[in-house]
Amino acid sequence: MVGLLSACGGGGGSFGPSTLLQGRVVLVGTGQPPNPPATVIVGSLRVQTSTQEGAFQLRVPLNATKIIVRTPGLPDFTFNLPPLQTGQTVDLGDLYVGSQTISVQGRIVDALTQQPVGDATVVLLGQRALSNSTTGRFTLNGVAYDPQGVLDPEGEVQKDGYISRRFLADAPVIDGVMDVGDLLLLRQTDDNPPGQPGNVRGVAQVFASDAVGVRIDIYSPPSASIPNESVILSQANGAFQLWLLPAQYRLVFTKGSRTAERTVTVTSLTQAIDLGVVLLQ
Repeated sequence: MVGLLSACGGGGGSFGPSTLLQGRVVLVGTGQPPNPPATVIVGSLRVQTSTQEGAFQLRVPLNATKIIVRTPGLPDFTFNLPPLQTGQTVDLGDLYVGSQTISVQGRIVDALTQQPVGDATVVLLGQRALSNSTTGRFTLNGVAYDPQGVLDPEGEVQKDGYISRRFLADAPVIDGVMDVGDLLLLRQTDDNPPGQPGNVRGVAQVFASDAVGVRIDIYSPPSASIPNESVILSQANGAFQLWLLPAQYRLVFTKGSRTAERTVTVTSLTQAIDLGVVLLQ
């Protein structure tokens, strides 16, 4: 059973208006909960995670801004909390811990205007930050990292008026810093292409397998050695839609040892390009 703290002090007195935090603590290398369990700490309040799922619940005062996760044998990890409101239940999702930490940086950009997007919320492995209101740049500090890990860390960018987007954090780490480059956001009111966030589409098929887990690495220019963006397919039918600005691209499709490549030139934001069936073999 997950522990729940709703009071502090030996007498158990209430600390006034509060919010219920919940989430899971997991290891960045495996995605599994730590065993022995971790301790989740907010001020003088603390609770242990469950050994089976790594889950926790903790009731905290509204002025709480940070949560500390202390795991035997690992460094402490500190996570920023979103603004709290009375009576809320805030699901923090998965909070990742590991033997190393890095900083992850990048820039949030409007897909159509190419202008920086400020005050966008960037979340990765439980860490969160806002993009700079002027430059659109962001830095996530204290991100759990395992160079031998089996996971492909996936983050998310959210901003009112824009379509939320996910991104893979798998760029090289240099001097403790990973730069994921420009992350493009598409406005919710845009009609290019109408009604859907994708102007390059097709169907990925894998010989003797389904398409779940197919990874599409997007390189621009085509000669680039590091992808600008990566997408992982979650649908067995392999249908995909990509939003690509006018430029030349090389798309590399991978699942296990099976691969395929396509090159594409986008000349207009309203141009719909259908790549048809892309067979990985």
